[in-house]
Amino acid sequence: MLTLLTLAGFAFAAPEMIPEKQFDLLGRTAPTFEAKTFEGAEFSLEALRGKTVVLSFWASWCTPCRRELPALSALQKQRDDVVIYAVNVDRQRPPAEKFLRQVKFDLPVVWDNQSLAMGQYNVLSMPTMFVVDKQGTIKFSKTGFSTEKGLTELVAALDGLR
Repeated sequence: MLTLLTLAGFAFAAPEMIPEKQFDLLGRTAPTFEAKTFEGAEFSLEALRGKTVVLSFWASWCTPCRRELPALSALQKQRDDVVIYAVNVDRQRPPAEKFLRQVKFDLPVVWDNQSLAMGQYNVLSMPTMFVVDKQGTIKFSKTGFSTEKGLTELVAALDGLR
């Protein structure tokens, strides 16, 4: 009986333990993080302040990422008002390297193998992207990639920052 009462207490406490507002990063200052790129260069989100930045979180097992990353690469070639980074969350390099050999795109790849940035951005599903404006505020986020919509929502969000 005591166990049931204890479990019931946890059920009532759970919504208060993780407030829904914590997951909504829109309008908040983007969590800064540092990491290495796949090429070994230093990456710092703080160093990009003053630029509009798109962070696209992806993993080697993510099927929609195979379509989103080449689309983001094509978008990057069309826009000089934004910098786009592909943030890989694989723990080991070989699966990500295999993905990179199979899926061709021309974006810098940041390696978040400890899931530090993934945790700061509350990324629960792949792909997930964020737009960080020049002041360092998150202005747009989206999870998933739709072949019907493509990047239309992202482009609209970027156009709204001009």
